[in-house]
Amino acid sequence: MPFDALAVAALCQEYQQILVNGRIDRIFQPGREKVVLSVFHPFPRRDLWLLFSVHPRFYRSHLIEKKPASPQEPPAFCMLLRKYLQGGRFLEVSQPPSERILHFKIENYNAEEGLTVFTLIFEATGRFANLVLVDGEGRILDALKRLPERDGQSRPVLPGAAYTPPPSPAGRHLETLSVQDLQLVIDRSPSERPLRQILVEEILGVSPFLAAEVLHRAGLDPKTTAGAISPEETPAHAGKIHSILDELHRQIQAGQIHPYCYEKNGQPADFFPFRPLSLPESALTPAAGMSQAVAMTLDRQEHQEELASHRRKLLKIITRAKKKAEKKAEKQREELAQAEDAGLWRIYGELLTAYGRQVPRGASQVELVNYYDPEGKTVTIPLDPALPANQNAQNYFKKYAKAKKGQTRIAAELEKTREELAYLESLESSIQNDLDLEELLAVEEEMQEAGLAKGRRDPGRSRRSPGGRPALFRSSEGWEILVGKNNRQNDELTFKLSSPRDLWFHTQKIPGSHVLIRCGGKEAGEEALLEAANLAVYFSKARHSTKVPVDYTERRHVRKPAGARPGFVLYKNFQTLTITPDPAILKRLGIAVDGDE
Repeated sequence: MPFDALAVAALCQEYQQILVNGRIDRIFQPGREKVVLSVFHPFPRRDLWLLFSVHPRFYRSHLIEKKPASPQEPPAFCMLLRKYLQGGRFLEVSQPPSERILHFKIENYNAEEGLTVFTLIFEATGRFANLVLVDGEGRILDALKRLPERDGQSRPVLPGAAYTPPPSPAGRHLETLSVQDLQLVIDRSPSERPLRQILVEEILGVSPFLAAEVLHRAGLDPKTTAGAISPEETPAHAGKIHSILDELHRQIQAGQIHPYCYEKNGQPADFFPFRPLSLPESALTPAAGMSQAVAMTLDRQEHQEELASHRRKLLKIITRAKKKAEKKAEKQREELAQAEDAGLWRIYGELLTAYGRQVPRGASQVELVNYYDPEGKTVTIPLDPALPANQNAQNYFKKYAKAKKGQTRIAAELEKTREELAYLESLESSIQNDLDLEELLAVEEEMQEAGLAKGRRDPGRSRRSPGGRPALFRSSEGWEILVGKNNRQNDELTFKLSSPRDLWFHTQKIPGSHVLIRCGGKEAGEEALLEAANLAVYFSKARHSTKVPVDYTERRHVRKPAGARPGFVLYKNFQTLTITPDPAILKRLGIAVDGDE
């Protein structure tokens, strides 16, 4: 139920308690759709970071844990907020009745006008969400999203315009709704209209989930239609629904807020200012406050969407590069095949040298016995009529020598193209792992250095940063098992975090992660070997395959050739395990495989 009237009311209550009398120290705009206020509160003494996001899908406001990364040149809206609000003090946080809007009254000193009160208005109104700064006379100073006046739109959001709230749909306010109002709405609704739809469309601030929750508590199916309730039953049902809505509203107004987060299939799905009885308790997690509930849900959802979008972008680049490399390899294979056919030119030259006297002068071709053929068959040799047999032979020897030299060059180029394809597949395998943002940025930085992706390197990241630490697992025998999730981590794991006698694993001739059992030469049991091999398969392109060969050897037998790309190694003295990934082993190691929740 993101940001219906009750959720906004709960957030308003929390902000009123923690922000009032707080002073705005700094203001940041980390993105086009985000603003962060750094707030110092004197009692209890604490620093707060207040986020506003007007993202069309993940619009929200909540506290964050640390200062955000910001552009070196602050955007114009950020500079305006600093001008009017920096150093200001929160006076009040309020919510217009039944609206998804928060008003932050902030008092600040101005050398020209003295103490002035500004209102920062957060409109949590779906894809039209906005953050607007209004002066003491109700005039807009600026907005994060400027909305010019257009045909059919009577609400411009521009500097200098008078602020008017977003248009509110017709309906009854939750605060003033009576039982008689609700009964009348049900009685006058078409018989096929569901009760859930009636509550959402006729009462301001009621979301689809809140309507379903209220009907569940009232013992009614949300799909129940108005026509399914007899006139005699309507007063009782209307009274029960009204009582539940009123009780929830009163609890939140009284500060009796019990936020919960809801996860579906292991992913953040929703948040609530109360314990929802219509959802299974096992999927609910209590939150310390409403702000935390919003962060645990919408912040995570946006973060996951950003990761997915970034991953899709990099995979698109890699797919395009692979197609180009595969096309180049096909052309090189064709050239190599033609060069290999050039062996026939050497034979032509030798036959013309051996049987030169049998070649008529001025002939355009000649048929000679091929003494290389076990059956002694003849071969027809094309000739330059203007040249004698020995010069035709010399021309064929020259063509052969040139083709042989070209064959070596083409073979070397083809090998480079194959290495390039293997490297691209290693990048593709890394990106398909469960990478966090730091690890994904490390892959992007590697792609930039390889000339695959454009863009500036983040100045806050050290050059050749491994992008996070390798994943750590604990075997059933107690050994630490490390897994590199990108090429940089693979190099870090293999050559910096290991000892020579540790056991090193990798899928055989299949792109994937380096895996290490940190046993230091002590004997690791069969179970530990199977666990490491399962991890090697899971973090490879063969994740969904069967009978996958996994090589393992002591780390001292693994080396990196000079000039090799990140993640590329050579190894020897290895043994091979052929396994089909075991979901039970992976689950024991803490990995949820397909079908698990």
